[in-house]
Amino acid sequence: MVHVLRLNRVRSLAMPALVALALSVVPTAVHAQSRAFVVRLGADTSRIEKIVRTGNTIDGTVVSHLPSTSVLKYAITLNADGTVASYEQGSYRGDGTPAPNSPQGVQATGIRIVFASDSVTRSWTANGQPVSRHHAVPKGTLPSIGGSYLMVEMGIAAARAAGATSYKLISATSAQDNPSTVDLVLVSADSVEVVQQGFRTGYKLDKNGRIVRGDGSLTTQKLIGVAAGDIDADALAKGWAARDAAGQGVGVASTRDTARATLGGATVTLDYGRPAKRGREIWGALVPFDTVWRFGANAAAQLKTDKDIDIGGTTVPAGAYTVWLLPTKGTSLLVISKKTVDERGTPLWGTGYDPSQDLARIPLAHHSGLAELEERFHVFFQGDLLMLHWDKAGYGVKVKAK
Repeated sequence: MVHVLRLNRVRSLAMPALVALALSVVPTAVHAQSRAFVVRLGADTSRIEKIVRTGNTIDGTVVSHLPSTSVLKYAITLNADGTVASYEQGSYRGDGTPAPNSPQGVQATGIRIVFASDSVTRSWTANGQPVSRHHAVPKGTLPSIGGSYLMVEMGIAAARAAGATSYKLISATSAQDNPSTVDLVLVSADSVEVVQQGFRTGYKLDKNGRIVRGDGSLTTQKLIGVAAGDIDADALAKGWAARDAAGQGVGVASTRDTARATLGGATVTLDYGRPAKRGREIWGALVPFDTVWRFGANAAAQLKTDKDIDIGGTTVPAGAYTVWLLPTKGTSLLVISKKTVDERGTPLWGTGYDPSQDLARIPLAHHSGLAELEERFHVFFQGDLLMLHWDKAGYGVKVKAK
């Protein structure tokens, strides 16, 4: 049980008296208290976090398994009121050896942040030389710990202790000079949404405010996390690393591929991301009905043709487009958009759909009961058909040269 994370049941984001008391509690008996979180992408475990508290120190290990095994070790020292006094982290391979080109060592020579009431001092080694940077930050700012549920718990506690609807994070790396803001939305007495970059992750809390479950189904990563008992993180990391070396790792969340066809005199390509099923229900669930879907993963799917073509009876002039899917229980639609880059001129991400830029919405034929299960979203040309299959269903549409 980690006392710094004790929270009263949520009735508002104002600070209840018990929250203030809980944040100041330091265990009288100095002995290690361990717990963990397991985070999954579908049926595959993508990350675990082990947390061990002894007195006013917290040692954590985050082992990531996607696309390959990596380990982040961190150490937090707390003040008497539960705020952070110092933070340190190091990055490692799954076998325990230092990660290449990364400052190393928790409580040794790694990246370190010292927190004052209104500032932080960050220290690390670059090219063999010590580097230190000092920045003003609001009181209660927390270290940003990649993939950490503990950091979210502490953020919720800090926000509620301050009667706020957000908390501040500062990165351990030199890339971030100013703290970022994480917004909170109260959902119910035991549920909070954390909003970052417009994406909402829901967290279910126990009566003390510790996270029981995290639901990222409304984000692009789709990760689901649950609280767990004690885990031997180092042994798990070594086991995962051995599987990676044997070619049995989880692999990347989404691969990239390009479907190609020559149609008459037209050369057509469709570049897209290929997420995996990973034991999940796809159509109407992971790919929701009645919502424009990103047609894969990561960057928006890019369709290019050097001559005019006909897709399902609609003329698509020569050029470049992004492709989207609007699945429904009735007639589903292939959406061709003229928007291919964002406001910075970089290739459009899969969250950047703009309905005002639609060139066409083309009806698709539904395919169901496919003979073989497609583990990854698969787009391909077959004769005069453009096919998009996933799991045991999908869609098709005729494509021809004009």
